[in-house]
Amino acid sequence: MEHRAFAALIVRLLGFWQLVVALNAIPSALAYFTDPDFARKIGLGMLVLGASVQVFIPLFLGWLLINFPMTVASKVLRIEGVEPANSVEATLLERVAVSALGMWFAIQAVIDAVYSFSKWRLYLRFFESTYPAATGPAMGSSEFAGLITAAVQLALGLWLLLGSRGLVNFIGRLRRA
Repeated sequence: MEHRAFAALIVRLLGFWQLVVALNAIPSALAYFTDPDFARKIGLGMLVLGASVQVFIPLFLGWLLINFPMTVASKVLRIEGVEPANSVEATLLERVAVSALGMWFAIQAVIDAVYSFSKWRLYLRFFESTYPAATGPAMGSSEFAGLITAAVQLALGLWLLLGSRGLVNFIGRLRRA
């Protein structure tokens, strides 16, 4: 595969990454709406604007990078003629790259879930040791959002890792359409 086709592949993978970033931003963007005092202080309009920017910009960038990788590679990166010479070679490399991206997402999701759960347990133990008669606080909204984000990212990572053949075939059908 020539370097131009590889550039288009990398651009498309960056698009998938942006989609996962957008999906991961949803729980943390919605977590601010659960605190009425924070919503009252900041204002509903600013919360909606912040959540929209946090989710929709990466979503739009991901869609743009996935659907127009050759345009991005040729216009933005200034690489001419982004077409693979051998479609079988391009498909195999794309499957490997999608699987690698899925593995990275899955591993990062497990790490993030452990971090969010550990953070909550640490706060719980600190609270219970400081105030022995009291029970610990319920899970905070940021820790809960972190666990939801990690679960979504793990599901997407496993889908990319295990379903790379189907995803690459689907992308190939989109290219031919």
